[in-house]
Amino acid sequence: MAVSSKEKIREIYEVLPKLNCGFCGFGSCGQFARAVAEGRASPFGCRQNPWSGYRIREIMGMEALAYSYGFQPAFFSPLGVSPSPQALREQVRALSQSVDDILARIERLKARR
Repeated sequence: MAVSSKEKIREIYEVLPKLNCGFCGFGSCGQFARAVAEGRASPFGCRQNPWSGYRIREIMGMEALAYSYGFQPAFFSPLGVSPSPQALREQVRALSQSVDDILARIERLKARR
């Protein structure tokens, strides 16, 4: 019997810590669960409990990794979904802007002294 998409999303959600911290890159654990079920996110995306990725892989019917979580390359995607060059450029631009903002704050703090 095939498991429906909604059931998979619910099962994945139940494994997650439900903190809605956003460290995975999604606004909530529910959004992350949906992204994993749709193949848009890695099962190991939860930064609050990365080990939940192993259980999520079981739910998704995927084989277990041959190496531990800590040795995954930065842009590894077990679902075969890789970020587009445009998405990577946008991420780099956003990170660059964040770094610039932090450096500007540091300079303002130095100027106050």
